[in-house]
Amino acid sequence: MTTKKTWLVTGASKGLGLTLIKTLLSAGYRVAATSRNREALIQEVGPASSDFLPLTVDLTSEASVHHGIQQAIDHFKTLDVIVNNAGYGIGGAVEELSMPEIRQCFDVNLFGTIHVIRAVLPQLRKQRNGHIINIASIAGFAAATGWSVYGATKFAMVGLSCITVFSKRSIISKRLM
Repeated sequence: MTTKKTWLVTGASKGLGLTLIKTLLSAGYRVAATSRNREALIQEVGPASSDFLPLTVDLTSEASVHHGIQQAIDHFKTLDVIVNNAGYGIGGAVEELSMPEIRQCFDVNLFGTIHVIRAVLPQLRKQRNGHIINIASIAGFAAATGWSVYGATKFAMVGLSCITVFSKRSIISKRLM
C-alpha cells in the first residue's frame, strides 16, 4: 500500500515556495502551505481540497505557527516533510537599518524557523518519522555588501541546521554502538 506523503511548506505564496508546492501537488503529494496572505495562495494554487491546505501563518508568532501546524495535522492526520522556506530579505548597512527592521529579519528568518521546528517535533516524534528541510541562502556563507543582517540570519540558519543534523547523527551513532 502506497501512502501519499504530506508536506508542509512555509513561505509558499511566491518564488521558490510557490514553485515547490505546485510541483509537489502535480506529483501527487499532499501539501499544507503557509503564507501571511492565504488569499494569495488560493489565487495561485486554488482552494483547499483533500490534497491542498492553504494556511495563514505569521511566523513571528509562536501561537500562529502552532495553530497553523495543528490545522495541518487535523486536515491530513500526518506531516512527513517540513520545508522552512519563508524568508525576509532586507538590504542596507547595519547603521542604516532600524532595530525594528533588524529584529523583523531575525524574527522571520531564524525565529520563525525555530517556531516551526518546535511546533512540528511532537508530531514527528509521535509518528516516529519525518524530515525537516531548512532553506537558507548563499548569503549564509558569503553575504554581499549591504546585506550583513540578512546574511547573519542565514548564517544562523546554516548553523542551526548543521547542529541539528550532527546532533541527530550522534544520537544514531550511539544507538548503533
